[in-house]
Amino acid sequence: METEDRPVLDLGAIDFTPDWAKRDAGVSVGHVKSERETPERKSFGDRKGFGERRPFGDAKKKGPQGPRSFDRRPREAERPKPLDVDVKILPETKALGTIIRKLQQDFHAYKLKDLAYFFLDNPSSVLLKITPREEAKTGAEKMFRQCKACGFASTNEDDVVQHILTAHIGDYYEIKEIDCEPPKGNFNCVAKCGLSGVLLGPPNIHEFNGVVREMIRTRYPNMTEEQYRSHIEMVRDADAIEEWRKTAVKKTVFVAKGAGEDAPQLTREQAEAEFRRNIMPAMLEATKNLMITAEMALKSPVKPLVWAVRDALEAERRAPYNMCFALRGAFHHRKLHFFRANDARGPEFVTSADLKEFDAAHAIPELAKVATFIAEHPCSPRIDIVTEPEIEKHLVWLVSTGHVVAFTNGVYSAVEKYPKYGPQWQKRKEAKDEAPAQLA
Repeated sequence: METEDRPVLDLGAIDFTPDWAKRDAGVSVGHVKSERETPERKSFGDRKGFGERRPFGDAKKKGPQGPRSFDRRPREAERPKPLDVDVKILPETKALGTIIRKLQQDFHAYKLKDLAYFFLDNPSSVLLKITPREEAKTGAEKMFRQCKACGFASTNEDDVVQHILTAHIGDYYEIKEIDCEPPKGNFNCVAKCGLSGVLLGPPNIHEFNGVVREMIRTRYPNMTEEQYRSHIEMVRDADAIEEWRKTAVKKTVFVAKGAGEDAPQLTREQAEAEFRRNIMPAMLEATKNLMITAEMALKSPVKPLVWAVRDALEAERRAPYNMCFALRGAFHHRKLHFFRANDARGPEFVTSADLKEFDAAHAIPELAKVATFIAEHPCSPRIDIVTEPEIEKHLVWLVSTGHVVAFTNGVYSAVEKYPKYGPQWQKRKEAKDEAPAQLA
């Protein structure tokens, strides 16, 4: 394991949040980090830990690294059995395209494994292909139901229907609060929420059931209607009834977007019925193989699915073979270049620069001097090379033309079959000369 101080791999401020989710808190990515956290990093058992990012350099790791902590995960007896599926881990398409464009604009050499962890550290940037195993396919040709708008998925259609109604009805209806006349008539009692103290209204008015469902939707989404109704109290007090009457002077209406000024004002129940009839069928999909981001998969109400995804992500974080394989193929397709450092089994790097050895014998003396110094002093930091502005220009030219390798940790090495990189080579250099050489 390498233990050198790692660089900040700055790929710019990248927002991978899809358009539909930008009204919510999204994931903005600014740095690729190469140092893997171990004891401090939360496991996928604690979903809040998935996606936490700190740039390199916030704190140097010292001393031996302990084992991963799984303290926040349920005890094995409480852990749901993972769904019987295969989970294939891939880079999300838009995120991948953004990273490729950034790499194409940069001549630095990036460690492939660091780029893999960049995706794994950002759940919205990981795409999962989830497929039932053979033994799970019997009688379940289309195991999953999925929201086409955002990817939310479940094995239960009602879960996705409720999600679509809650999350996306506002995409099609403008929701307004308007003034109305206080309720008229004589009322013997008023219902009161025993959890919040909110007066819900007399149980015999037409809107009462809608008020109850709205309370569940906005305040107690984890309760069933039956559970919530068990907490409702009936208050037979004239003052309480009058208090409710005074507050019931506004109502929420739904107006179809783009329907014009004369569009009817609907109650939530009316809007939901219209939404179910006209819009829902096109948004709900039954599928055998689920394509979903890790972010949305971890939000699924199906705990066995969540645990299958967590297990796959945990395994990939320990050894990101699948992500590296997918990235390698995508980068090759976009004409990026690969090499290994130090030897045939050294770390793998990717760069947009077409690397080729420098022919100092046929170069101008100024360029030859810089290139020769780097060749004689592998892994030299910029401060040792650039001693005057003119040298800076030569160094930039050598890097941009692929004659010198610029690593993202700020060191430079000559182009050869296995360019020098890493703490092992740095230690060899320090053993040869205690004081670092500088380009005169």
